[in-house]
Amino acid sequence: MTGSPQVVNTSRSIGIRMTILVLFFLSGACALVYEVVWMRMLTLVFGATAFATSTILASFFAGLALGGFTFGRLIDKGRSPLRVYALLEAGIGAFAFLMPVIFSVLSLVYVGISRQFDVSFYQLSLIRFVLSFLVLLVPATLMGGTLPVIVKFFATRTERLGWNVGQLYAVNTFGAVVGTLAAGFFLILLLGVKESAYAAGAVNLFIAGAVLALARRVGNGGEEHGDGQQREEQTEATPGDAFSLKQARLALWAIGLSGLCALAFEVFWTRALVFYLDNSTHAFTTILTAFLLGIALGSLVIARFIDTGKRLLAGLGVMEVLIGVSAILAIPILSRLTPVFQSMEGIALDSMLAWKWMGMRFAKSLTVMLVPTLLMGMTFPLATKIYTRSIRRVGTALGDVYSVNTIGGVFGSVIAGFALIPLIGVQQGIVVIAAINVIIGAVLILSEPAMAYRARLGMALGSGVVFLGMGTVFATGGATVLASYWETAETPEVLSYQEGIGGTVKVFRDKWGEKVLSVNGFPVAGTAAEAHEVQKPLAHLPLLLSTVPNPRVNVIGFGTGGTSWGMTQHDIAGVDVVELVPGVIDAAEWFPESNHGVLSEPKFNLIMGDGRNYALVTDKEYDVISVDATSPKMAGNGSLYTLEFYQLLKERLSDDGMVVQWLPFHLLADSEVRMITRTFMTVFPHLTLWFTPFRQHIILVGTQQTMEIDFQALSAGLAMENVQRELETLDVRGPFDVLSWFVMGEERLAEYVRNARVNSDNHPYLEFTPAMAYFVSSVYRVRNLEVAREFRESVLPLLVNVGETEEEVASVEESVQRRFEAIHHSITGDIYLFLDRRDQAMVEYRRALAVDPEETNYLNWTWSGGERGR
Repeated sequence: MTGSPQVVNTSRSIGIRMTILVLFFLSGACALVYEVVWMRMLTLVFGATAFATSTILASFFAGLALGGFTFGRLIDKGRSPLRVYALLEAGIGAFAFLMPVIFSVLSLVYVGISRQFDVSFYQLSLIRFVLSFLVLLVPATLMGGTLPVIVKFFATRTERLGWNVGQLYAVNTFGAVVGTLAAGFFLILLLGVKESAYAAGAVNLFIAGAVLALARRVGNGGEEHGDGQQREEQTEATPGDAFSLKQARLALWAIGLSGLCALAFEVFWTRALVFYLDNSTHAFTTILTAFLLGIALGSLVIARFIDTGKRLLAGLGVMEVLIGVSAILAIPILSRLTPVFQSMEGIALDSMLAWKWMGMRFAKSLTVMLVPTLLMGMTFPLATKIYTRSIRRVGTALGDVYSVNTIGGVFGSVIAGFALIPLIGVQQGIVVIAAINVIIGAVLILSEPAMAYRARLGMALGSGVVFLGMGTVFATGGATVLASYWETAETPEVLSYQEGIGGTVKVFRDKWGEKVLSVNGFPVAGTAAEAHEVQKPLAHLPLLLSTVPNPRVNVIGFGTGGTSWGMTQHDIAGVDVVELVPGVIDAAEWFPESNHGVLSEPKFNLIMGDGRNYALVTDKEYDVISVDATSPKMAGNGSLYTLEFYQLLKERLSDDGMVVQWLPFHLLADSEVRMITRTFMTVFPHLTLWFTPFRQHIILVGTQQTMEIDFQALSAGLAMENVQRELETLDVRGPFDVLSWFVMGEERLAEYVRNARVNSDNHPYLEFTPAMAYFVSSVYRVRNLEVAREFRESVLPLLVNVGETEEEVASVEESVQRRFEAIHHSITGDIYLFLDRRDQAMVEYRRALAVDPEETNYLNWTWSGGERGR
């Protein structure tokens, strides 16, 4: 016995509807995978400056807006929605496979323009926008067209429009949540950057095929539909809740300004939350996920109520007012967040630690953003319901709402990042943007035709009074002085605080009285001994080893200026220093003991920009390149530790030149140190590895030729008065102290890295592996020291020009060998010290002194304050 035709058709229609919802979910996931992947690829071409990344994002959003506008109108001209949607998905999938080739061509064009023409900063920004827009135009336009096209298929009746739009928008955004998580935590790490895009492309092509199959079942006339009913062929306009054209346009303007506010808030919250989380790639992924999740939930919740609502214009206004109020209320929540790292103290180290940490990070993000983003998600379906005055033109209406909202988002991110944060800071910026939300809401409430004037006026004035009271309290509360894990309650003295375009830069005194420079909550340099222990060797070691007279020097990263100043104390032709964050240069005045006013030195040349991008576009050749980047685990820094970056440095290096880069023991697992070292050695096989003086970090020294150390030249360099003065704080008195930093040469290094992976732009293992050093730094230190002790070898085979007589040569060799043996005991002492076995540590240190009384570097670390850092 079979059911009635109506029941069968309804059941089949429901099945088609659910299938399309699943496919649209997957489409949203793919879109965010592309956004993450293509942003990474374009950043490698244009650089990671705030202007460059904003240009790329604006180009992508402009394409989305164009797609919504264009295809919304196209689909209202009688095209088959499912067939058009299938073509859109197929086009997106095709571009997933074409984009890597397009990006390669783009890189050649960009480099050619940069080298051939003397362009200003603003001209270069315009060139970046034009090139990125041209590259992203077609795929982003196709993506932007999917929502109005699929809504056209679903929306058959005005009285169900709100449910259809809200449901589809929510499903697509939930897909975006999954896509963000997948790209940030799994796909790129497991598959690679290009392969992640290829996987998404394959999904898009699958969606296209599945939709085409559904289109054949549905038929060109659209006789079966997602609503379970036939499409209503309406020849006359159907008014949407009796809203006038003027009121509909008001809703359109409102959703545009709402999009501006939403993206501005995202910029503010991201800038603030990285202080309480960290500024790793996973932290940014978590923040974006929480933001999108709130929007998806809000859209899904409101979809149930829109079609039965009677005062939608006022409802949209109330939502806007509540967004502003909840954003204000998020300020005290944000300022009182206990840093996640501190809340993790004492947690047992187990296999689930990374997931616990990610979960807590996500919970803290939701605590700040959930209510405002829920409300934001409600505005889009509401605005669409108000603006759509005819079901026949639903594609056009939705395309208009989508494109205006998206363009508003572009302006919001730009205004927040380039105007409000530098001028008034995060806290006051939130208040200003929240005020826009409240004003939008008040205007909408006053325009509600279904309410009495007195009621409208009372609601609008009440909203304004409440906001003015709250806004005044928070706006006059002073600038937000954010404190990260590294800045505890015991370090209240903030010397300088600048929320700038490139990042939030702070100078503060720690609990030991030392000045610290932090960028987005992460300490990058300072006046403490452990800071100088990195900066000075990066300056002096390569110049003491170099055989090039008057070398040309390039330093990537300014910090407090200590490395740059150290370079100028040698006989060099000049030093070009590339710095990404403008606020770091402004903070230099707080560190005269480190940089000695190097900014005004004749040999010093400052280049503001991305260090990797500079290596890509410049045609200069250098004899020494010193990479003084911050932690490789921080977002964006991973590109300074990849195979392709080292290849760029090789192209910039003279035949007799060398590249040096430091690696932090306490932030990297042994496998990660090996990975970086192998990657470096792939490009520079003539590699040597060195300790910093107190053995808290290591330095990679890559040369074009086999390393030979001229002992007499090294001694002469150390005899220079300026160099002596610079290195005395590191207890360097002569050549044997510098030679004692040596760990191993190229043959032993080849054995050390034999089974390690290569870190590349396409396989950025380093950046996408969870950063757990905050909880296991001592474990990392101990393991790295143990490995270094195991693989250490004498520096003697590398020495040349040791002495003129056999006695001189024998004396030098004896001193080097004695120090080598003493260092073995010192390293063992360091290991015991980090294991908190102090008595055993002191036994090893005494053995070191017994072998060589000159081996006293451990004293600087143990008794001069360095131990506090463990």
